[in-house]
Amino acid sequence: MTRREKVIGTVAEELPRPEGAPVLIAIDGPDAAGKTTLRRELAAVLKAQGRDVVEASMDDFHHTEDVRYRQGRTSARGFWEDSFDHEAFIAKVLDPLSAGGDRIVTLRHHDLDSDRILEDVPSCRVGDNVTLLADGLFMQHPGFRDRWDAVIWVEAPYSVRFGRMVARDGLEADPEDPVQRRYFDGQLIYRSEVGPRERALVVVDNTDPARPRILPRAGSADAPVTALGRAGR
Repeated sequence: MTRREKVIGTVAEELPRPEGAPVLIAIDGPDAAGKTTLRRELAAVLKAQGRDVVEASMDDFHHTEDVRYRQGRTSARGFWEDSFDHEAFIAKVLDPLSAGGDRIVTLRHHDLDSDRILEDVPSCRVGDNVTLLADGLFMQHPGFRDRWDAVIWVEAPYSVRFGRMVARDGLEADPEDPVQRRYFDGQLIYRSEVGPRERALVVVDNTDPARPRILPRAGSADAPVTALGRAGR
């Protein structure tokens, strides 16, 4: 078993289990930290354990461009406040899985390439003992942060994430480029106003994907590995 497999297995064991009601897990963290990859790998582990899992991504719930950029294309506050349609995410994913919900979820709302709201996305019905794994940016937005049963925070230093973003998204290889600054400064606003790392059940340092580390919630990314602790809701 690889180091990564061991860490993902440890994270999986820490997650709450459904007991007649869905369990909602958010995978949060800054751009290019490795959230989506972790979600997929964690889902595979949980499914192998016999758990019913449904996966979602906030990347499928962007606002259209007219809303995303209404504060300007380089606005850091606009990045934090206007990127995602949280109301649609709540209505299509979270509400159906909440107490009294009909358990019918719609996992896509917007196509980023075409900037089009998706009207004919098929919904799916899930059972009461399902585990939702949802990844994305700003997953602890005040509008729904108390909906999560647990949060996993994934992080890596900006110097590492910057290189990933340049390679993945074709962004300018200049940390002072206005678009890069928008992403970086938007994350600073989120960290300052919400404190998402401190609210997480598990913090994963994904600087080296082959050798991730589980960190304490308080402290820096250079803190030593400690036992996992429970986060209050």
